[in-house]
Amino acid sequence: MTQTAAASPGVSGPVPWAQQSWSGLEEMEAVVRRLELPLQLLQLDGGHLRGGVVAIRIGPLRLLRLRIDRRIHSWGPKPPGELTISLDLEPSGVRPPLRAHGSALPESCLFGLDRGREVHLTLPREVVLGLVVIPSESLCSWADQLGGGGFDLQGACRRNVLQLDPLRCEGLRSYLGQIFALVASDPCRLQQPSNQRLILEDLLPLLLEALIHGADQVGRLPRPPARIEIVKAAQLWLHDHPQQPITLAELCRQAHASRRSLIQGFRDHLGMGPMAYLKLHRLHGVRRLLLAGDPDQVRIGAIAAEWGFLNAGHFARDYRLLFGERPRDTLGHRIPPA
Repeated sequence: MTQTAAASPGVSGPVPWAQQSWSGLEEMEAVVRRLELPLQLLQLDGGHLRGGVVAIRIGPLRLLRLRIDRRIHSWGPKPPGELTISLDLEPSGVRPPLRAHGSALPESCLFGLDRGREVHLTLPREVVLGLVVIPSESLCSWADQLGGGGFDLQGACRRNVLQLDPLRCEGLRSYLGQIFALVASDPCRLQQPSNQRLILEDLLPLLLEALIHGADQVGRLPRPPARIEIVKAAQLWLHDHPQQPITLAELCRQAHASRRSLIQGFRDHLGMGPMAYLKLHRLHGVRRLLLAGDPDQVRIGAIAAEWGFLNAGHFARDYRLLFGERPRDTLGHRIPPA
């Protein structure tokens, strides 16, 4: 993992931007948690995960750009007291869509706004995700200052997804791209209070206009997809009982679902069946123990068996296909604490 930060000549207070990269899911998870996003992550397809984040803080406003080159599923709570506004910064029109709570997201939308709803997000490969994180009180105060008195924050956040017209979404996406490009090309300019003020004066009207416009668009998104609550119930049980042996029939009973509904739900929303998802979840569990283990003390075969992998050859093959390395190459590679 690498980390760089701009110097701050003549400016007091915290450094307003930082850049970090990761190699592997656990490094990504540690970085995300340091950014005050308490999420759990699961890599859904094979290969060595790589990516990184640029984080900018301007007053109480946080801007994040995350690059991810593998399919990732994330879940967990949202930052308390803050509004998290997410959007696809580089939609391709070709790759599969992002999915929130099982729904395929349109390219021109803001999502993640419902503060009372947990994160349940599946990202395809090669995604550049943008997040704007704002204290709710600050957003309402800024709306009053900009002449948007009576801004209905609750109304804007009543739905988790707000669909925008493409031009409005592209305007917000483009301006965020300019801010991140400025960090890459001339980071010292971001240190100047006058430039920070200009960014806020340009960005906040775009953001508020998008929220107000999106809240007025009623009935344009499809109904929530079928079976997503079944999938969530099964996921919760699997995460709460990570090493407990279970058959598909028993998992159906735990999720109160038929075999067909459970299998189809997982395929629709995660692109795989429930038992394939269980295998991925347990491979991640083995990996965490290997990363934390002492190479002189740990027996890889014993740990794999504890997680239900009784055939050493099959386990080693599945592990290498998912993480792009052998189990013994992982052993002892410690991850910095979150």
